[in-house]
Amino acid sequence: MHMKRNTILPACLLLCGMLFSGCQKFLDIEPKGLDVITRIDHYNGLFNNTNLYTFINVRNVPGGFAAILGYPGAPLLMSDDVFSMGTYLSSQPLFYQNAYQWKDDLFQEEDESSEWGTFYAQNYIYNVVANGVMDATDGSLQKKRELLAEARANRAYMHLMLVNYFALPYAPATAATDAGIPIVVTADAGASGYTRSSVKEVYDFIIRELNESIPDLPAQTVNRARLAKTGAYHILGLAYFWMGDYTNALAQLNNARNSIPGFTLPLSLYNYNTSMAGWVTTGQPWLGANRYPAQTLSNENIYLKQMSINWATARNTVYLKPAVHALYTANDQRRRFFFNNSTTNAIPAPGLPGQQRNGPTTLNWGPNLADLYLMLAECKARTGDVAGARADLELLRKSRMSAVEATVTATDQDAMVRAVLDERMREFAGTGLRWFDMRRLANDAKYNNTDPVHSLDGVDYKLKPERLAMRIPPAILKLNPGMADNR
Repeated sequence: MHMKRNTILPACLLLCGMLFSGCQKFLDIEPKGLDVITRIDHYNGLFNNTNLYTFINVRNVPGGFAAILGYPGAPLLMSDDVFSMGTYLSSQPLFYQNAYQWKDDLFQEEDESSEWGTFYAQNYIYNVVANGVMDATDGSLQKKRELLAEARANRAYMHLMLVNYFALPYAPATAATDAGIPIVVTADAGASGYTRSSVKEVYDFIIRELNESIPDLPAQTVNRARLAKTGAYHILGLAYFWMGDYTNALAQLNNARNSIPGFTLPLSLYNYNTSMAGWVTTGQPWLGANRYPAQTLSNENIYLKQMSINWATARNTVYLKPAVHALYTANDQRRRFFFNNSTTNAIPAPGLPGQQRNGPTTLNWGPNLADLYLMLAECKARTGDVAGARADLELLRKSRMSAVEATVTATDQDAMVRAVLDERMREFAGTGLRWFDMRRLANDAKYNNTDPVHSLDGVDYKLKPERLAMRIPPAILKLNPGMADNR
């Protein structure tokens, strides 16, 4: 990792609550704390900061209120499963309008990019723990190693998210030369000079951090916002999955599944056939499944990293493309997440251009059972275990629709892979997670199912391969004159 003298983030971001105050270069956070972090409880307490439960870009003023700067929500606008209209899209900031049009430059120089800042800000907190917890003045060696493992696994997760925003999709032939992101492993507010490591270097770092951390992580967790072995195996499997390495992904995802018995919190799929009735407000179906359990309580969540889409749904910004909505059968209960009415007025308002995901408006982008079973099914299909893929796929589908419709008719490998890809579209439609499948499948000549066109008021915008990587925000480049941008 080569270093030059420059800075990484322009924002004054503070996630340590009252433990840290002040601003300076690197992450513009200077650890001139009101308290000094010395005890094991201090380090453990950093993980309980509620700002870490959500992918959110915030600015905290000691003694004051946290200001929400935004969410890293560009993938919702850049996904190929949605469309919009100028009347509604114009309610969003310019960089989101640019994201929908897959423009080369999303951000203006004055923009505070949450797509960049969210993950590096959270990474800073994890580095605070990773850099110091082994020197805590109290606590057992086991507890110190456990917190170190939690910090390292989480910073690996932050780098995984960043490299899937700001670098080209992993391609074995070019990963060693494709520009990735800065690898940041020190919580030094005055540090500067991190250049972009290659995509391969970033993934090697992620995999190494997770492999070395998992043995020290606990099997149990006190709440879904704290990482245990099951969630870390899931993240490691996800890294391989996004690399297109389905054999290694399958091994780690099986580890995640096999570790579930040690996960003491309730962990099971909801049966939408019976539970959906209680989630949809009687007489107000246009609100969607607005009574879905809070993500902190959802039995389907292994590890919590929430993403709010309320900023999009409340302003009627994006709608499901008709071809995607047509993937749902009549008795697929997931159709009830969507409704062709206004959520802004909270009254029926027929005439909107398409079905919108109305509720819940806070989603979990972190490890969850639905994604686990879908990744397992696809990895098994791709590695020749068609029967195993069918079993995992039907396990999910039986919780989403009638048993008759849940039966998977695919009998060969090719049909099974395509069936799983369709199911991923149904399960995650309108959530922004489709962006990561678009990237993963970009180099897959056989199964790339991307629809590379966004229409806006009669004008078609086409996705260029290079825009599967967002350009570095201008404010970052200004502070880092030696950092190369994406083309």
